[in-house]
Amino acid sequence: MHIAGGLYRELCETPTWNAQFGSGGRAAAAVSAMSPGSTLHTYARDGNNPGADELSALGMQLSRTHSDIAIAFAYFHPLSQPHIEPRPGTIPQQLPIHVSGDVVLRFGFLEGSAIVHAAKAIYDPQTTAHPEPFGANGSTAKRLALVMNELELCRYTGCPDLATAAGNAMSNDKQVTVIVVKRGVRGVTVYERNAEPITVPAYYSSQVFKIGTGDVFSAVFAHHWGEAGASAPEAADLASRSVSAYCETRTLPVRIEFLKSREPITGDAPSRLILHGSTSTIGRRYTLEEARFRLKELGIDVLSPQLDEIPEPFSKNLPSLVVADGLSTTEIRRLCETQPYESVIILDEERRLDVAELSSLGATIISDFASSLYRSAWPRAFCRSLNDCADA
Repeated sequence: MHIAGGLYRELCETPTWNAQFGSGGRAAAAVSAMSPGSTLHTYARDGNNPGADELSALGMQLSRTHSDIAIAFAYFHPLSQPHIEPRPGTIPQQLPIHVSGDVVLRFGFLEGSAIVHAAKAIYDPQTTAHPEPFGANGSTAKRLALVMNELELCRYTGCPDLATAAGNAMSNDKQVTVIVVKRGVRGVTVYERNAEPITVPAYYSSQVFKIGTGDVFSAVFAHHWGEAGASAPEAADLASRSVSAYCETRTLPVRIEFLKSREPITGDAPSRLILHGSTSTIGRRYTLEEARFRLKELGIDVLSPQLDEIPEPFSKNLPSLVVADGLSTTEIRRLCETQPYESVIILDEERRLDVAELSSLGATIISDFASSLYRSAWPRAFCRSLNDCADA
């Protein structure tokens, strides 16, 4: 398999992360065990390059197109918008990379583009800001699979409705035979020509590290659909399982033998929840505001008595997320008195012993910010069924 994608520095403040991956580098690492000898086509400086030796040690071939531009993504937490340096729009554009092969996975680049000619191509534009149509740069494929999230597909087609957007993408480009739409906690929807859409579940992970999950998904899907001959839904299911494993361990390559045991997330995700926390300092208020914003991105309507005036009837019997920083256990108990503890998730980054005692009442204690938001967005019945629905 051929992979065309960036090799970029990634930094994260919490949890700590410092790695040379980018979409191309991570995709290559992800499939290095299942597709040995694959080639990564990327922009890189001459000589030694961070990340290149590691990929070579995994058995990947590297085809480098010269560029002196070093690009870095810096995250405050895994769900935050990254600061990109140099700023997009100021990055000098390099000559395009040319890639031909039976199976080619093409990602969007910041510093250039890849012109692809393939029997089977998989295209992940990696941007919601005017994603480039696959064939706009002269790329061709006998069969093309688009892999995007909901917003990317809507921007790609200019249509806000997913089913209509998928239909338009296929009618506007006869190369497109498959569209895979990543929908976060709601799993994946697979659209194919002359077939009903199929939903593939997301899978449980005890921790959620989101940086690069889309890269892993696209790489594993590309291998199974493009190389192994799996159907699009089968490939999407294996990709979803692989994302679950990566979220939990942050390790690559993906090991197929560990995927069968992944637990699918079933049931209806909550549409609304109560968010509690302290606003006594600017840092605590920022955390609460950030949690609300990111939960809304996950499709959850958030009510927060500490940030808004909430009519009393709306706050009863809803699942709750409590940010423990700045709150005593007495205050946490008071805030949660109208909800059963089984529907309460507590974010406790300090791992306090007094907060941990609340788990005996049925509350779920989680020490990682991103993981607590995802757990809050998962179906409550599913979480209660997990024996290990405890501190991540």
